[in-house]
Amino acid sequence: MKYSYIKVLVVASLIMGGCGGPKTSESIEEKKKLLATYKEERDVLEEQIKELEAEIVELNGPQKRELRLIEVEPVNTSVFNHFIEVPGEVKSNKNIQVNPEISGVILKRNYEEGAFVNQGAVIAVLSAEVLKKNIEEAETRLSLATSIYERQENLWNQNIGSEVQYLQAKNEKEALEKNVESLKEQLANAYVKAPISGTLDEYFMNTGEMATPQQPIARIVNLASVEINADVSEVYVKDVQKGDKVDVSFTAIGEEMKLPISAVGQFINPENRTFRINMKAPNKEGYLKPNTLAIVKINDYTKEDAITVPSHLIQKSTNGDSFLYTLESKDGKFFAKKVIVKPGKTYAGKTVIESGIKAGDKVIIKGYAEVVDGEEVNNVTNA
Repeated sequence: MKYSYIKVLVVASLIMGGCGGPKTSESIEEKKKLLATYKEERDVLEEQIKELEAEIVELNGPQKRELRLIEVEPVNTSVFNHFIEVPGEVKSNKNIQVNPEISGVILKRNYEEGAFVNQGAVIAVLSAEVLKKNIEEAETRLSLATSIYERQENLWNQNIGSEVQYLQAKNEKEALEKNVESLKEQLANAYVKAPISGTLDEYFMNTGEMATPQQPIARIVNLASVEINADVSEVYVKDVQKGDKVDVSFTAIGEEMKLPISAVGQFINPENRTFRINMKAPNKEGYLKPNTLAIVKINDYTKEDAITVPSHLIQKSTNGDSFLYTLESKDGKFFAKKVIVKPGKTYAGKTVIESGIKAGDKVIIKGYAEVVDGEEVNNVTNA
């Protein structure tokens, strides 16, 4: 060693001798000399420490550098499907609000809410006293007119009386017959009937309230079959055709189904630049209610034998190039290799790689963010 252990002891004793610190009575010159002595002692100690550390390293021998642990995954080819997702909504063309055709007080509601009713079933009865009185009066007048007509007809057949009297009697009778018929048709409207078969979902008015043609009295819904409408951006107008199958999911109820597009709108909405598509869905269980939200997935791109990688593995260099790290082996050792790639479409966390890697290449999937090009690594997957 450059300095002996005796010298170390001497230096240590000098330091300890100075531990008492400078006296207040010492002059500035004495303090400067003491500071210089301390610095010299420090330099001696630092040199001594470096020499001891070097000796320890030499005695331990060379240390093996730890390699970064990484994992890889072989690249394979598969079918890649890209989808666009648009919101949709359940609609029913058999969601009917029933309005009475005449005004009247509701005398009776014939069904409970939630009951199934057939088309033509009477769901409510309205009062129609005025109509009934009008019918009675019209029938009385008709009876008289009929009697007069029959007498005039008999006279006319005997060539008695004028033709005008006969025709007037006949016209009066026929007019009253039509009037009675019309009044009876109106009276029939006092019986409010179901226009379709379905569930009587709700009564909007109670017994005793006045119903009018301007206000619905009940709602009837038939959900055996419903429609899903969705608005698609005009960008995809070439990718959507009638008959194409789409995936429709109803997240609120956990249902999914594959449905054909039954209609494609021929009009672009100028407000949001979309066109409408329509799908018909069976609904025997009745889970799909009008206005239920849906997600419609439309397959707009498919590639056979596509090379895909998890999207998060693709990194960007400062010049804008996209790259991955793959694994190279040489002389029994593994090295990280930076590969420039051309990414394509992305969906569900997977990205198509158009160029840069091929099937069989091993892409680093763990440790990819820490390695550098050419770095030796420890492949724990042995893939």
